[in-house]
Amino acid sequence: MIQKEKLLLIIQREYMTRLKSKIFIVSTILAPVVMILLLVLPAVIQTMSGDRVRQFLVYDETGIIGTEMVASDSAYYRMAENTPDELRESLMRGEIEGYLVVPHEVLDGQGKAVFYHGGTAGMSVTSRIRSDLQQIVRNIRLDRIEASEEVKQILADRVQTENLTITAEGEEAADSGFYMFLGFIMGFIIYGAMFGYGAVIMRSVMEEKTSRIVEVIASSVRPFELLMGKVIGVALLGLTQFAIWAVAGALLMVAAGPVISLFMGSGPETAQAAEAASDVAAFSIPPIGPMIWIGFVLFFLLGFLIYSSLFAAVGSAVDQESDSQQLQLPIIMLIIIPLMFLFPVSDDPASTLAVTLSMVPFFAPILMPVRMAVLQVPLWQFGLTIVLMIMTFVVLIWMSSRIYRTGILMYGKKASFRELWRWVREK
Repeated sequence: MIQKEKLLLIIQREYMTRLKSKIFIVSTILAPVVMILLLVLPAVIQTMSGDRVRQFLVYDETGIIGTEMVASDSAYYRMAENTPDELRESLMRGEIEGYLVVPHEVLDGQGKAVFYHGGTAGMSVTSRIRSDLQQIVRNIRLDRIEASEEVKQILADRVQTENLTITAEGEEAADSGFYMFLGFIMGFIIYGAMFGYGAVIMRSVMEEKTSRIVEVIASSVRPFELLMGKVIGVALLGLTQFAIWAVAGALLMVAAGPVISLFMGSGPETAQAAEAASDVAAFSIPPIGPMIWIGFVLFFLLGFLIYSSLFAAVGSAVDQESDSQQLQLPIIMLIIIPLMFLFPVSDDPASTLAVTLSMVPFFAPILMPVRMAVLQVPLWQFGLTIVLMIMTFVVLIWMSSRIYRTGILMYGKKASFRELWRWVREK
């Protein structure tokens, strides 16, 4: 029979001790700071890079394409007055940044334009030059066959699509890309939490074991209660930290638009900067249903409890962290395996593979939040998975407590898997 008073005392001790630790305080503050930097730095870099005017020369054998490219943006393109060999020498000397050679055959769909640069042209530059060239060549060829403006418009138009999800409440807009990304983020957060906080539990057990403090504690508290208190205490600490990060993240997302727009506005007034600022201002986060958040918290907590009980068993079986690698390997594999199925599950969340894997207790903490973000998971699947995870935790915490009972009093010896199983079976 669990003594609630002692269990609560252990939970409180684990929670408060680590809550006041410098590592917890620094890591809790550091994460929002990193988020601020990730939001602000790109805008700052964009503003700083806006001071640099990039211009590329166009050597045009057609006599038409280059003129059109310069007319579209004279600050970006300039007609070349030298031969390709002379342009090559200028590029080698660093006098120009790059040049485009357009042969006659391009207008007949036979030739190939070549863009030369010194390695400083990134993906955005090459993509823009390719797009501008393609659009101009297409328009010239359409003019040659005297295509009407209506035909040109038809070729230029893009089909607009809308993604709607039909639920019992009716139709609602759904951004599949955003929800898939959200599911990935949740899955990776839980993945990192199980690794990070699981290691905290393991080190805590090893420290108490090597310092012999646990001998005093074990004389007044049952190993099951001690282990349960440790696991729950650190789990609550993890939830506290993620709650702080969630609030900070929500506030940062609300402030992201004005902050980035401020930096955008402080730089040179260019069409690209204005367009980027407009995109930021227009950005809005699609609604995230309460079930997604409830599922995230539940699977975070249950996943943490399951894996922390295993990490605690490993910590009680060794004296040094270097000796724990072999015993940790099966646990690490159980955490990593669901990552291999993230894309198949998110791509087809209603498939038999996705449903089966997401209901396996060891894989559910990572895969089920991904499914819940993309798909409205049937209630029976959600409920059954929770029940299976609770049952798995109860069995594992019982087995781990029996390993813990024997392992915390063993010194100077690294236990094998066979010995751990023997400790579980001992009465």
